Amino acid sequence: MFALIDFVARVVGDIGRFLDIFLNDLILGAGDPLSALLVLVGQVLIVASVAALGYAAVGALLQEIGVKIPSLGGRGRSEQ
Repeated sequence: MFALIDFVARVVGDIGRFLDIFLNDLILGAGDPLSALLVLVGQVLIVASVAALGYAAVGALLQEIGVKIPSLGGRGRSEQ
């Protein structure tokens, strides 16, 4: 139990350090605009994939209770 509490305290305490390393060493300190562009593109891809998966998961949950939302690809069940 104490190991888990110590781990969480360490992670929360190091968030500022992580942000400092991320900004100063990776984006600003690299001196290479390509590094910043690659980080930005990676973040956009991650956010888009998480949003699509979240939309699908929420849609599946809502469909179970009878609420219909439009599908992303238009290939949902056809009502006939």
